[in-house]
Amino acid sequence: MIPLEDEDALRSGLSPLLIATFLLLAILGGVAGWVMLGDAGGSAPSRVSLSLDDSASGQVEELMAPPAAETAASALAEAAKPAATPAPAARRVLPVTVSEDGKISLAPAPDPALVEQTVVGPLPRIAEDGARVWHVYSHPAPPADGRPKIALVIGGMGLSEAPTRLAVQRLPSAVALAFTPYGENLQDWVAQARTAGHEVLLELPMEPYDYPENDPGPHALLTSLSAAENTDRLEWIMSRFSGYAGVINYFGGKFSTSEAALGPVMAELKGRGLMIVDNQSASRSRISDIANQINMPFVAAATQVDKDLTSAGIDAQLSELEKKALAEGFAAGVGAPLPLTIERIALWAEQLKARGINLVPVTALIQANRE
Repeated sequence: MIPLEDEDALRSGLSPLLIATFLLLAILGGVAGWVMLGDAGGSAPSRVSLSLDDSASGQVEELMAPPAAETAASALAEAAKPAATPAPAARRVLPVTVSEDGKISLAPAPDPALVEQTVVGPLPRIAEDGARVWHVYSHPAPPADGRPKIALVIGGMGLSEAPTRLAVQRLPSAVALAFTPYGENLQDWVAQARTAGHEVLLELPMEPYDYPENDPGPHALLTSLSAAENTDRLEWIMSRFSGYAGVINYFGGKFSTSEAALGPVMAELKGRGLMIVDNQSASRSRISDIANQINMPFVAAATQVDKDLTSAGIDAQLSELEKKALAEGFAAGVGAPLPLTIERIALWAEQLKARGINLVPVTALIQANRE
């Protein structure tokens, strides 16, 4: 500590530039110590409050706090860096069981190698051998036979017992089920879904255009929040259960069109080995564009199959999916956990192969078109 009587002499002997330099070095030293303590202890570091005069504080904030757009761009640039070549085991999948009647059952999840234990709960991670969640938890893709492919995702799982149970039991095992983070007994439902052969996705609540009139819940990702605040919310959402191969946006008309808000979220998801399905609830969604930029596995849905909630309406949308698959080689659709939707899909799927089209898990579209 400098004696009080020496402070005036010290000030008079240093130029304003040197004083500012000492201030900045002291702050950087404090930050370095904060980071080292956090790493060494293995727990969240303590926050340190620094007191500066107004001019110095403004200079430090300008130097050390980049704008939100710059932060998003940095996150995307980092996520876009090519990954190291994975070890041979990186392409592994969990074992499956096939019954005598041909029904597929997926192995229990999670795989401990793909779980990071954190203060908020278990989070997905890339394994030490390079294995990624989206591949390990996938439903086996059918053998390549040149047929067009259709994948379906039914969302809203876990909020209500009856439709969740009906979807798990009635839908073909190739149909992926997306669970909301707000449900109860989610890990039990995921176990039942995987036993019935279904790939599992996690729904990410995102801000719609008419928020807060239309509210996707207390942990929704919002354009008004900072990247750090959205990451905190994302970690809570991801910790609700384990065993999902990827995520799908829930609402998100406004959030999915903002690259500044969406970019850091998708960079975090990619860094944890997840894939993403864009339900294209917004015509200007940036999900697929950003996924391409950072080389993240993704699938873009072509249509919501039950936007017209009648038997004829659902059948018409499923027919449109077939036309798209025949024209482009593949197509994906999304739907809600409604009894009519589930019943029409189940009946449609029984005749699909006879029409020369394969119903495949959503991850199979990635494996076929984007390794």
